[in-house]
Amino acid sequence: MLVGCALLFMAGGWYIYNLAEDAYAGRRAEEILKQFDDTPIDTAGTKAPVIIVGGDAFCGKIIIEKLSAELPVYAEWDDARLKSAPCRYTGSIDTNDMIIAAHNYKSHFGSLGKLAVGDEVTFIDAYGKAHLFEVRELITLDGTAVSDMQSGGWDFTLFTCTKSGEQRVTVRCKRK
Repeated sequence: MLVGCALLFMAGGWYIYNLAEDAYAGRRAEEILKQFDDTPIDTAGTKAPVIIVGGDAFCGKIIIEKLSAELPVYAEWDDARLKSAPCRYTGSIDTNDMIIAAHNYKSHFGSLGKLAVGDEVTFIDAYGKAHLFEVRELITLDGTAVSDMQSGGWDFTLFTCTKSGEQRVTVRCKRK
């Protein structure tokens, strides 16, 4: 019984930790977005123009109206950046092969699976140019299926982990 109580206590602590991490990520993304419009574009030494906020490079922002989501997108991804905002996983908006990854926080891509074929997603690049996409496919991929994530010739792909973390909710889009 003591072990059961300890396990329940640990599960509760883990749940509270996840809620706090999600709330932090949402606040951090909002703080970054507030600085976007007032920040000059940096074109020096980068493959594509970026917006520098707090020393970090962002390639733009994503707007998913159906999910009431507007989020900055880091120009490069790593685990630390994913804790604050979505990241460009690979590809480019200019070459029609951009893939964006985010945690499944409620404040990020936690509701990604609620999108449907025909829904719209907008990416606004560092120049402020809007790129409109239409959802064409929703699939769940194995967590290790990196080549499947990058295949298919999709113009724009979004993905996040499932709750278990073993698979990836993947949304494939074509440019409108």
